[in-house]
Amino acid sequence: MSIAKVLKDRVVKINSGAVFCANDFCDFGSRGNIDVILHRLAKSGVIRRLGYGLYDKPRKSSILGKLAPDISSVINAYSRRTSQTITLDPLGAANSLNLTTQVPAQITFITDGKSHTIQVCGINIKFVHASPKKLVGADTDVGIIIQALRYFGTSIVPGYVVEKIAKQLSNKDINILKSIRSKTLQYIATHIDRIISHASIC
Repeated sequence: MSIAKVLKDRVVKINSGAVFCANDFCDFGSRGNIDVILHRLAKSGVIRRLGYGLYDKPRKSSILGKLAPDISSVINAYSRRTSQTITLDPLGAANSLNLTTQVPAQITFITDGKSHTIQVCGINIKFVHASPKKLVGADTDVGIIIQALRYFGTSIVPGYVVEKIAKQLSNKDINILKSIRSKTLQYIATHIDRIISHASIC
């Protein structure tokens, strides 16, 4: 059976809404061959080309037709495609955790790559370069919490925020926070200490 047929069969079985890139199919052959096959599948309508080496199996609505892909799925695939560390920016993280009512004017992520903007299905996604210390924990389950704490800066994090975060932490999350506190910014380490202390009495 040809690589193209095997890859097509794999893609057909993928759930609607999934976003992927050639890197996800490296076990099928060379990157160049996979790129060519995915391009052909997109041209034949089996999948949709999103640009930037990304494709998806779009969700469909009887009224709206093909729907835009989930942004988090796009970011995860883009991270795999570019080998960049990517996470929500401080405001976006705080908003997603319902720690602020302030709404981001633009979808923004921070990255260890260069600052740039991409457009997927008409949606602009901005990437801002950040230093390693600002990205500590980005690849862990508590990464979004770290960024949300950055939103509050050096100010004292409100008690209700500390309590809300603490109640959501699992033992695994607490251990991760303990392991990364010394690697992050000093004021973030202070915030982490308060949260861990509160979590121990919740």
